[in-house]
Amino acid sequence: MSIKFRWLGNAGFEVILPSSKVLVIDPYMDDNPNTTVESQDITGADYIALTHGHFDHCSDVGKLALKFNSRIICSYQIAEPLAECFGLDPNRIIRVSAGDTVDFDDFRIEVLRSIHASTAGMLKSTYKRLTGNAPAPDMPFNEISKAISELSPRRETAAPADDIRSRMNAAGIVGGEQLSFIFRTSDNIRCYVYSANPEDYLWKQIMEAKPNIFFVQLTAKPEDVAEIAALSGAEVIVPTHHDMRGAEAGHKTVAETAKCLAELSPVKLIDTEYGKWYEVGLKISSD
Repeated sequence: MSIKFRWLGNAGFEVILPSSKVLVIDPYMDDNPNTTVESQDITGADYIALTHGHFDHCSDVGKLALKFNSRIICSYQIAEPLAECFGLDPNRIIRVSAGDTVDFDDFRIEVLRSIHASTAGMLKSTYKRLTGNAPAPDMPFNEISKAISELSPRRETAAPADDIRSRMNAAGIVGGEQLSFIFRTSDNIRCYVYSANPEDYLWKQIMEAKPNIFFVQLTAKPEDVAEIAALSGAEVIVPTHHDMRGAEAGHKTVAETAKCLAELSPVKLIDTEYGKWYEVGLKISSD
């Protein structure tokens, strides 16, 4: 059996389910300075799943949901603010929390505990990669963020990101509960979207998930990410959230992680390209 998907940039994916319906995860395209994919390029969005409510994970949810009449799966904390901000039908929003399971006609969602990566740590790491030097201990985070923005590649967008950010902030959209998901398709493919750093206390959860595909953030040290990727037992590893410094830096991060992973497991790590479709064949158990 196989599953078809493509990377939209950052932590976003478009997944074709066996029913031919489309699942979109964490859509952030039109104001993403790195990706080549735009919201108008999405082929469908019967379902939209959001790991949390930060701008770079849900800024395009309104455009897609209104165009495709999507069902939105998200935490309780961000459901109403999202509806207010984007003019969405609250009845189309499915509110979930860790431990929940939601069944649709063509797939099942298992909601798992997660935790957001340290923003401060990521900013410092990104600054060092771009400048070659660690930021001064007393350097304010807003100055670090500004420096990163100035050094990162940019592309023109249809509307300034600040306009959408201000609308989202005014509606009270914050991170909310951080969620990871297991999407179990009707033909028993298990896709684990792991939206956290490789925390020790989540290892048992990772091992018990038994995913066929493990979508994992490359926001920690390559050796640590490789360790949980191998621990997952998945047949295929798909990187996410690794292009914040641009595509070239993202490919470098993937290469570093793949090198560490090769020392632990023969599992395949796909170095995805923006907007390119991948169809992955898998060995699926009947359980």
